[in-house]
This record gives sequence, structure tokens and C-alpha cells, in this order.
Amino acid sequence: MQRNKANQNKFFIGYRKHSIVCPTPTGPLTLLSIVLPPDTADIDVLLPLVEKLKQLDDINVDYLIADLGYFSAEDQVTALKEHDVAVVTEVKKNTVIPETCSPEGKPECEAGHELIWDGFDRETYTSWFNGDENKCQSCPLQGTCDKQFSFSFEEEPFFYGPVPQGSALQGEMLTFRKQTELAFAHESNQLDAVMRHKKVPMKTTEKVQSFFIMRDLFRLIQRMIKHVRETIMPENHLDIIREQQMMQVEQVSLPLGA
Repeated sequence: MQRNKANQNKFFIGYRKHSIVCPTPTGPLTLLSIVLPPDTADIDVLLPLVEKLKQLDDINVDYLIADLGYFSAEDQVTALKEHDVAVVTEVKKNTVIPETCSPEGKPECEAGHELIWDGFDRETYTSWFNGDENKCQSCPLQGTCDKQFSFSFEEEPFFYGPVPQGSALQGEMLTFRKQTELAFAHESNQLDAVMRHKKVPMKTTEKVQSFFIMRDLFRLIQRMIKHVRETIMPENHLDIIREQQMMQVEQVSLPLGA
């Protein structure tokens, strides 16, 4: 981006921050971030983020909700098969819905009844569904229907993955996604606005990434201190410390006798 102001001609190098966050009682917490040039497409960042996530010790992530910018059938299959992470996204409006699904992307039987999810087999990458007994009783096809259906995740990862479209788990993940977006907006607003763009106090992508790593680490330390104060330290520990401090001051200030 070029800036012209008061005989100045300066160029600013842009960047985009891609983060993975987790839910906590005090709000979303950043686990890791990658800072890349602005012309890097989100779809090219999904797998590098998942790979870095699996490098973290003592952290096991089974599900990852992602923005529509990371919408990629091939990458979602790779993330699950090679990294054992189920990446969940909403479905784009122009996505081709399978014939076995409703317009909302929910699997249906031949009679057009919505199926009930029965689990996901991670060995065969197969999503299993059962028929709704309340609807099967009056269905004219109940005599020829097995009432159990299997669909391949590899063929349609958006609809037959470990987290089906429209499920309660997906709803909770999408709600968390909205909370995360608000947290990102708050972080962006904390930076100074320069010509409708955000500016950090350093140059080059490497230094910008180090800057955000330090900010994320500082927030983590703040959360840890707050957690210790609320769960380990007694409620009146600050008053006790002040009393002990005053006692020490009084003892030091006492006149010494011969």
C-alpha cells in the first residue's frame, strides 16, 4: 500500500494473522498464530496451521471450526486422515448438495425423512445414520428399508464428516466461532488506525509475527495469574499480604534499645 501525505511517499507492507484459539471460561484463548503476507489465500493456510497444532505437546485437538475462507474438501480430508483433526466449516451457498441430503445439507432417507446421526467410524471414514422410528412406523418403504445408512466421508467431507451439518455439536462450534470473531475484532481495534488500516510498531513479517507471539503469550500469563488467584489463593490473600507488609514496616521502624 502506498501512502502520499505532506510530501511523503512511503510504502507499508501488509500482513494477515491466522490463529487457532480454544474456549475458556474467560473467553477465547490463542493457542498459536501464523503471520503471512496479505496475498496468501486462507485455503493455503489450513494445513500448515493443523500441522503446527499437532506439534504442540500435551494438547489434543479433535475438532476445529474454521471460517468459510478455509473451505476445502481436499484439505479437510487430509486434516482428518493424516493429522486426526476434524475441520468443520459451514457450507457455501454455491456448494452442490448431494442427492441424499436436504437443501440444508442434512442426510435423508429415500422417503425424504431426516436421518439421525449414529456416529463416525474413523477407521473406515464412514458416517452412520439411523432412521427416525417415529417416522418409520408410517412410512410405506419400511418393509424394504434397512433403517441404517452409511455415507463416505472421503466422497462428501462437508456433509458426512465427524460433525454432521445441523448437529448440536456443530451449532456449539459455530457459536464459538462468532465469539472468536468478536475477540479478533477487539484485538484489531486495539491497534492504531492508519488510513483505515492497522499498524504495528515494527516492520517485516518476521518481526510482526514475533510481536503477536509475545502479545499472545502475555495474555496467556494474565489468564494463568487470574486462574491461580481465583482457584488457589485464598479470597483475602491481598489483605493478608498488606497486613504482613505493615507489620514488617513497623518492626523495622521500632527504636532499637541498648
